[in-house]
Amino acid sequence: MTTEIASAHDIFPHIRIVMGMVIGLGVARLLSGVARIVQHPGQYKLYTVHLAWVVSVLLMLVHFWWWEFGLYAVEIWTFGKYLFIIFYAITLFLLCALLFPDSMLDYTSYEDFFYSRRAWFFGLLAATYLLDVVDTLLK
Repeated sequence: MTTEIASAHDIFPHIRIVMGMVIGLGVARLLSGVARIVQHPGQYKLYTVHLAWVVSVLLMLVHFWWWEFGLYAVEIWTFGKYLFIIFYAITLFLLCALLFPDSMLDYTSYEDFFYSRRAWFFGLLAATYLLDVVDTLLK
């Protein structure tokens, strides 16, 4: 009986699928939030800055998904590299969750919500920039 070790080209699709699931959750969160605004436009007062961040984070997710294809060139995959990529994707998902909470009952508007969570939002945003540097070096 021989034991084969999977090549990097065999491992990459697996990593891309798991990463895609997490990014897909983020996209779904943003699109569901926008759909809720369209469905109930008068329920909560809109905030232009909040909507600009929604568009920006959606573009970040699409950009992340596109450029992570560059990971195909990684020759040796370790569990640490895998965890890093998934952690980066989770950080992006958390940005989405901070733009559209599960419930707005405690807030009077999207502006009220956004300002109440701005430290978390901008902290995670700063973390994504640092993670991007490491991700670039990984490629």
